[in-house]
Amino acid sequence: MFLEYYGPVDFEVINSLLGKLKKSREYSDLNLTTKKRIYALFVECLENIAKHFEPKSSKDTQLYPYIAVRREFDEIFVKSGNPVPIAEKDNLAGRLDHINKSDESSLKALYENKISSSLKDEEKCAGLGFISMALMSGKKIKYKLDRVNDEYLNFEIEISLKKYIMRKLVIDKKSNSPKVIFDPEKEIYLISGESRPPDVRGFYGPVLEWLEEFGAHLLKSDYEIAPLIFNFNFEYFNSSSAKLILDICKQLAELKSRGINIIVKWHSEKEDIDMLEAGKEFSRIIKFPFEYIEM
Repeated sequence: MFLEYYGPVDFEVINSLLGKLKKSREYSDLNLTTKKRIYALFVECLENIAKHFEPKSSKDTQLYPYIAVRREFDEIFVKSGNPVPIAEKDNLAGRLDHINKSDESSLKALYENKISSSLKDEEKCAGLGFISMALMSGKKIKYKLDRVNDEYLNFEIEISLKKYIMRKLVIDKKSNSPKVIFDPEKEIYLISGESRPPDVRGFYGPVLEWLEEFGAHLLKSDYEIAPLIFNFNFEYFNSSSAKLILDICKQLAELKSRGINIIVKWHSEKEDIDMLEAGKEFSRIIKFPFEYIEM
């Protein structure tokens, strides 16, 4: 358990709880991206409680808000609950059901529409908070609306996040440089296209840095991961690019040698013998068998 709290919430309490979260050992062990997302989810939940917590409900301990952050295996869960008037039930359920039925692109469109709309600040913020949480998590927001008494419901939400979530790296394809997609959440690892960028080290530097960061998190992980499939699909690469591509392959081979389940798939056109041979040469140099995909 990272942190657990039960009681009245105001902005002074929020500041205190955020300080405790930052100091917790479990939080300190997370990578930067995961920390920021957990922190943001925690803030959204707390501010939602503070905005809707009514002083008169504080007289009844049964109506006290609560919040908890806990870890289960490779996931972190943020759960919060607070009293809301019974009249809010349909509005909240409808809003969350709509968000839970939306895919990522629809959520982004909802977010853009909400943030640029002319709604009142309180209406805008309420919708934005739930949408932001769904986008950060990539999962549905679980919720309950249980009746407590004749006036109030307990509104509980729970949202989870992968512990070792990594920032994704996306570089668009250009006429002289390949497309790069390294997206752990979607399990896509791809370099594709023609490689002859004017500044080869400037182009591949961020790729190598990302792999180094990703590798460090994989080696620290305490759970078994599924195979990570890296696809190389080059139309052409010049001799300057070859050195950096080999460096990428060396990083993958190093992770493989240290127990990370990595597969490299080297793609080439059916009659492109040179590209096939280039893959075989890289594989021989780093002593890491590739899978060869004929297109």
